Amino acid sequence: MNMRVRTLRKALHLSQKEFAEKIGLKQNSVSCIEKGKSCLTEQNIKNICSQFYVNETWLRTGEGEMLDQKTKSHQEFFESFEKLPPSFQDYMIHMVKTYKVHSRNP
Repeated sequence: MNMRVRTLRKALHLSQKEFAEKIGLKQNSVSCIEKGKSCLTEQNIKNICSQFYVNETWLRTGEGEMLDQKTKSHQEFFESFEKLPPSFQDYMIHMVKTYKVHSRNP
């Protein structure tokens, strides 16, 4: 896992300090993890996966894709939706419900 943390950090173009801040660690902790001097805790793994949309299986085993695109897409959608004015949010909810009803009726 230690090398995959480094691979991920580099892929995200983050310094050790920036990466550490985003997951609630200090820069020297990330350095130790990447060098294999420290192991990731379960909480570190969860923080990395949620903060950077990382596929947990990839982080743990190296199998599969690095990033969980479905989770990232959902998160981006909800973050964008929350920035909309309430009236537009209501309109979009109405449109989705209307689409759902119409899509069921041939």
